Amino acid sequence: VIRVGRYSERDNIPDIPANIPSSAAVGFKSKVVSRRHCEFWCTDGQWWIKDVKSSSGTFLNHIRLSQPGVESKPYKVGDGDVVQLGIDFRGGEEMIFRCVKIRIECNRNWQKRLNNFNKSTHKRLRNLAQGSSASKSKDDPSSTQSTECSICLGSIRPCQALFVAPCSHVWHFKCIRQVINGPTFPQFLCPNCRMVNDLDAEVSEPED
Repeated sequence: VIRVGRYSERDNIPDIPANIPSSAAVGFKSKVVSRRHCEFWCTDGQWWIKDVKSSSGTFLNHIRLSQPGVESKPYKVGDGDVVQLGIDFRGGEEMIFRCVKIRIECNRNWQKRLNNFNKSTHKRLRNLAQGSSASKSKDDPSSTQSTECSICLGSIRPCQALFVAPCSHVWHFKCIRQVINGPTFPQFLCPNCRMVNDLDAEVSEPED
């Protein structure tokens, strides 16, 4: 069970590394969140939530689960749902009086695996680069089509973090990051074709 409530220094909960499992409650520094506000748990792959007698309410997709001080029945929680703890007080002008909003993300392992979406996106990316290369002179060695990162010489594949320059050359973001964030930023000098582009330039729509 994941217990959620208001953070208090009096609880004397030690700092726990993020990679170590813990039964400690999740605390938010907001006065509109009750000391014990709500609970989450998972049964047979399904996540559930219930309000545990909070005063300012727990909302699931903008619907309050129970009246003040009344424990709610369990409600199913799915991917993309929005949970709100409490209601803004004094207009929410101060952070301490603002409600807490949580967007639920679960069962998203499909995003980390090969699927039709990221494979088709990778294919469009390759077509974009090849189309740009085809428009250049055949005698220009910098226009050679490649599915490799010219920095690490590793393959450009789906599910990788990539950077596409305005000249359509592509690298692993990890490899090109130091060049992007170099002393000339936002001016970017392509290490492949030596073209210079302004990365802060306005994005313009192609003319018909």
